[in-house]
Amino acid sequence: MKTIGLWVFVMLVIGVGGCGGNSDTPGKTTGAVTFWGDVEPIFNDKCVKCHQAGGIGPFRLDNYADAKAHAPIEKVRVTQGTMPPYFMVHDGSCQTFQDDPTLSADQIATISAWVDGGTPEGTAPSTLPTLPTQPTLPNASSVSTPTFMPTPQGGELAEFDEYRCFILDFPHTGDTFITGYDVSPGDAAIVHHVLGFVVDPNAVGDGGMTNAQIMANLQAQSPNRIGWPCFGSAGDGVNVDGLPIAWAPGQGIVEYPTGMGVPVKATEKLVVQVHYNMADPTTLGQTDSTAVQLQFADSVQRELRFLLPDPFLGTIGNKTPDSLPPGQADTKYTWTLSGSDMGIKGVPSVDLMAVMPHMHQRGVRQTMNVGTVGNMSCASHLENWSFHWQEFYTYKAPIAITPDTQISVTCEYNTSNDTQAVLPGWGTRNEMCLNVLMVALPAQ
Repeated sequence: MKTIGLWVFVMLVIGVGGCGGNSDTPGKTTGAVTFWGDVEPIFNDKCVKCHQAGGIGPFRLDNYADAKAHAPIEKVRVTQGTMPPYFMVHDGSCQTFQDDPTLSADQIATISAWVDGGTPEGTAPSTLPTLPTQPTLPNASSVSTPTFMPTPQGGELAEFDEYRCFILDFPHTGDTFITGYDVSPGDAAIVHHVLGFVVDPNAVGDGGMTNAQIMANLQAQSPNRIGWPCFGSAGDGVNVDGLPIAWAPGQGIVEYPTGMGVPVKATEKLVVQVHYNMADPTTLGQTDSTAVQLQFADSVQRELRFLLPDPFLGTIGNKTPDSLPPGQADTKYTWTLSGSDMGIKGVPSVDLMAVMPHMHQRGVRQTMNVGTVGNMSCASHLENWSFHWQEFYTYKAPIAITPDTQISVTCEYNTSNDTQAVLPGWGTRNEMCLNVLMVALPAQ
């Protein structure tokens, strides 16, 4: 049977609202640009999915009064390209991606003209438009981490942070495949990221002990607190079978490509790693219980794996870790690995289905090039990095990655406000240079 190793430098990961549509709709006005005649069709197509009652947007855009009240900020955001929140370059210069929600130049001009013209309402239709449904994960089952009060662990690599792991039963019996997920933090103010690992308690981990024994020993280090510390993966020495969940702020629902999934055996458990950040002193003492929704299928055509290489973070074990120079408006860090380095072995190639760039608070942009030495081409280019809007970007045409393929990632940072070198690390005040790679194994 074909196999692939899941090698990563570190198992660690960790993007409200948006607008766009077709202004050439029946009933469009020919004079002044109005809300109902011109702007509402754009909002309803791309904005209202989030900007409605119960949506994740901070205000509504499904009615004239709310749209008028927030018109100035909407103009600023659409003209700057920060709304809808889609930061992967998609102009044809570096791959093409699915579900691009961005506005056309004409749509941006329509919204701007409406605001500049005094936001006239126009004539409302006799029947209001049907609102787009909010995203859901069909037929999903939910599990939650226990209620937990995190405490900063200190040190220069995680000064305000705690990484905690919790073991949960999968809400499914028998062998199965995970085909999608959604994560809802109980306290978004302190949850920096969430990872979910597939772990067999009976499998052997480091030192000849079983995973169950290793996790029990880790829990015993803090017997009065739930879970165990787990900087990196599911805990030092724990052998992980898969990583089906990688969540960061702004992500929303993730449904894997059709016919693909991550295998889970009946004997395996879900270990959830939550990265808590308490750099804001007002968050100290707050508690969290994070909910994870999982979608399952009895069979799939192709198995998925997630690779999380970050050689920058990997240098923290060195006597002198790599670092970023302070006082720079744009400083770069580049790493290059082969497919084999990242665990692509035993198969001719895998298909790169999606990517999820990740940095911390100083990030500006990230570029990934793929190919062979002397013949590299752009595979992803993210501009205007925003920690609060992270997501998987799915390719329209997957990229083949062989064991010999070279993958090179360049992260750019703004360290203007720093007076000392910036170290890699797990804390939000440190930095990372990671691109989460969703790859599909060959069909069996």
